[in-house]
This record gives sequence, C-alpha cells and structure tokens, in this order.
Amino acid sequence: MRHVHVIDELRTGGAQTHLITMLREATRWREIEHHVVSLFGDGELSREIRRLGVPVHVLDVRPQFREGRFLAAATELQYLFKVLRPDLVEAHLTWSRLLALYAAWRCGVPKRIGFEQGDLYMNSWKFRMANFVLQLFAQRIVVCSESLGEWAHRTHGIFRSRVLVLHNCVDLARFEPDGEAAKDIGFHGGETVFVAVGTLGRGVNKRVDVCIRALQAARQAGANAALLICGDGEQRGELENLAESLDVASYVKFLGTRSDVPQVLRACDVFCHAAPWEPFGIVAIEAMAVGLPVILPDSGGIREILENAEGGFLYPALDHDALGRTMVQLAADPRLRHKMGTAARHTVEKKFSVQGYMERLYQAYGIHLEQSAACTPEVYA
Repeated sequence: MRHVHVIDELRTGGAQTHLITMLREATRWREIEHHVVSLFGDGELSREIRRLGVPVHVLDVRPQFREGRFLAAATELQYLFKVLRPDLVEAHLTWSRLLALYAAWRCGVPKRIGFEQGDLYMNSWKFRMANFVLQLFAQRIVVCSESLGEWAHRTHGIFRSRVLVLHNCVDLARFEPDGEAAKDIGFHGGETVFVAVGTLGRGVNKRVDVCIRALQAARQAGANAALLICGDGEQRGELENLAESLDVASYVKFLGTRSDVPQVLRACDVFCHAAPWEPFGIVAIEAMAVGLPVILPDSGGIREILENAEGGFLYPALDHDALGRTMVQLAADPRLRHKMGTAARHTVEKKFSVQGYMERLYQAYGIHLEQSAACTPEVYA
C-alpha cells in the first residue's frame, strides 16, 4: 500500500509539523510505503522527513503559477502520480488540495483526502469557489477542530458529510516532561517564566504584543514574572520596541526560531497564547505534553483543547488585562502550576496522542492494520 502526502512547501509551519508527527507514527507500520511531495521547492524539513526513511519528491511549480498555468502545474503532479501509483493521496494545505486532489482524481487514485489546517487569509471568492469545486474530488476533508469545520462549511461551502473532525496530535515520546531542558533562557533568577511560541509575522499574526502587555500588567500587580518568546518574523523589531516602551524589556527574551522546542518548553513554567482565532494550536498541546499549564484565548479551535478538560485557563481573546491576572495567579502559586501541569499531560495522553490520531484516521480511511482499538472519529454534523 502506497500513500503520497502532498504539501505546499517544506518550511517550518503548523501543517508541516503535523505531517512529520503523523509520519513518525505511520512509518512504524510496514504495510504502508510513504512518499512526500513538495510543490514549491525544497525546505529545511526535507532532511528530517528523509531521516524517517520517507522519499521526498521536490517539485517547483512556481513558474507555472507566475504565468497562471495552474492546469500545467496539476499535470506535473499527474505525471508523478502515474509513476508512483499511490493507493491514497493526502493534500495538506490549500494549494496542495487545489492541485493534488484534481490530479489524483484524473489518475484514478482510489482514496483522495484533503486536510484543511485553517488558511483563513485565503478566502477570496476565487479560493471559495475553487475549494467548493475541489471537494468533489475528495472523499473527505479533514479539519483540526469543530470551529474550523464550521468555518470551512460557512466560507467554502464544504459539505458537512465530507468534513471529518480530528483534533491535531502530539508525539508524547518527543514532548515528555522529564527530558533535557534548554539552558540558554535564564533571567535574573526566581521569575515564573511564561512562554509564547509562534511566528512574528503579519500574515499569520499571533498577537504576541498581547502577551507583552499582559506581562507588564502582571508585574505591576506584583508578579515576579518573565516572558520568553520563541519565534521570529518581521514584527520582531516592533515587539522589542514595545517591551522597551512598557519598561519590561529586562523581563522579555526573544529566542528567534528554534529547532529544540521541546527543550525550550521544559525550561519554562507556563505556556500562554494570544492569537484571536486559531484553527487549533499544536504548540499548546506540545506545551501540555511536557507538563506546562496553558493560558489560551476563549475563541476559535484552540479553546476546544480545554473543553471538558483540566490543565489550564481560558481568557477573553485579546484582553491583556485578563491574561495578566491569570499570570499573577499562576506566578503566585507553584502548587497550582504543578497540579495543572500534571492534568495537562493527562489531557494530552487521553485526547491528543499521535497513536490515537492515526488509529482514528486509518479507521476513517477503511484501512485496518495491526493496532489497538480506537473510537470512531467524529464527523461534523
């Protein structure tokens, strides 16, 4: 059995992280041979995928895109599918869905699955029409939250019968509490370290400014707190200036992009997030897996992480004063942090493990391998 995973590019991002997590688990089953196809050239993640023993096929359809020859780009994929002869094609981002689902259908690939990870900014009428039509070439569109399922139905007209809700997952062996911690994030000593992880770009704005303002509010209320920011982008300079203007620059550290996110998380005390609407938020469950309590906005798919579960607090999205008050509470109570961190790990083990995710996904595909039983995935209705 051969599975081909198509993704727009192999640069660091949520969809790419999710794909690699899936592949680490899926390659344990020898019955399936996996291949990855990148549409827009190579990237830093291809080496990691190849280390798993998965071949990476690098295309570059940017010239066709610049000339508006989208069918020519799809035809290039068709040629590759005819060589690989896959039993299943998974398309993991917007352009991958638009090209690969059509090309796989043209080649007669038996199973064709699209993944919608929440490209919220790609919602012009052209993208809406294209996504509506392209769902006809897929058996299922997998979404990472109930909120995203509702958005895909409302925005793109994706039929509810085609939507499969599977919350994203985490590799519990990689993100576990007792591993090595990063040693280069120290502050003055004694601070409760809050950590925010994500891009500092404008296209996908994680609103790290809200975390910085919350830190100022928490310190003004007497909390001995500091903020670690893991990520990079064009907003970094503005955020550094904001920390200076609020007189908290000594308690805010910018790490830039890191490849050792598990170690960084283990060196911190609490995870906080501020994006006003997330389709899900993989980094939140990664933080929970290493035993950190989380503070998440009560909006979008990310709030579903704490729905009927312990391990953190929800606060009104973009309300830095509310986030600051929660920082004060956690900074003042180490026992509460430990209790909530333990509950966070248990929540991830129960609801968000990659093993459970892959079992439910393969059940939905009708693929039965030697594996433990799993509950039926929930279809958006």
